[in-house]
Amino acid sequence: MFSKPSIVTIFSMIALYAGVGSADNLQGTSDLNFLVMGDWGGSDKAPYTTVAEQRTAQGMDKIAGGICARFTLALGDNFYYSGVTSLDDHRFNDTFENVFIGSNLQGENFFRLLAGNHDHNGNVTAQILYSNVSSRWHYPDYYYDFEEAYGNFKLHVIMLDTVIISGASETKEGVTLMGDEYEAPKCKLKADAQIAWLESTLEASDADIIIVAGHYPVWSICEHGPTATLLTSVKPLLEKYGVAAYLSGHDHCEEVIQDGDDNVVYHGIGSANFNDPSTAHEKLIPSDSLKFHAGSEETGGFARVLLKGDTGGLIIEHYDGDGTLKYTADEVKIRTNK
Repeated sequence: MFSKPSIVTIFSMIALYAGVGSADNLQGTSDLNFLVMGDWGGSDKAPYTTVAEQRTAQGMDKIAGGICARFTLALGDNFYYSGVTSLDDHRFNDTFENVFIGSNLQGENFFRLLAGNHDHNGNVTAQILYSNVSSRWHYPDYYYDFEEAYGNFKLHVIMLDTVIISGASETKEGVTLMGDEYEAPKCKLKADAQIAWLESTLEASDADIIIVAGHYPVWSICEHGPTATLLTSVKPLLEKYGVAAYLSGHDHCEEVIQDGDDNVVYHGIGSANFNDPSTAHEKLIPSDSLKFHAGSEETGGFARVLLKGDTGGLIIEHYDGDGTLKYTADEVKIRTNK
């Protein structure tokens, strides 16, 4: 388990909702459930949120209540379009605290975060320090990991800063770059150190299921496409150490990609605040690897992750922002090469 300065919070996650799709049907008493959202960061103009973000927050609260979600991963672009300026920035309240108000989204360390490219346009250190202000905001460092037990099994989640690894996704003039065009890392030494940390962390892990999360996708058919630097630096490590899933945002769509020669399942979960129907990079992923894609709805979106306490297996569901189930991925079995 991770540790950080503790701020005691009293909360309730007792309320159960009826009619939340298949979430109720999949749940067992020893299961571990959590939610994932990406690119959720509202707007830099009043009221500093969007309709899609608000719907996503409401849909997450609905599903979280039905499955007793333990936490939520937030995959970056936490504050559009230039992050926050300081620890006192009003965006913490206007885009986060006052939007994710549901009773089932409370609790210590409930939101576990990483940074996206828009966050790096501002003060990421302030976002990290906000962990000492809000008891449900957990962001201890630029990259970190934590473990959770379920049944007789163990989950290991590794949170990356892919902007440090891959560099900026737009030029200094503000021109958007595709995933194979990103500028070099701002500091190659820091990028190399993170990759070395990732490998050593994976090598030492004895978890039954490993999930790696980052803002930039490895594979994607959507508006930015695959990230070239992650294909060469991160993907081989995911395969080598039997990672079950890589979760990402950045592209504003929902997608599931699995190469037949690769056991890793790549989930794009970047539609909490925007939805982009682009499939511009479909020809850049392995043939027959696309299992699911949605990007045209304007209701937001998020995912639910289930770790089964009886078998140890992993199931990931994709939802519209209003909590309507869109896709259920095949169960991933526990690691055999630990």
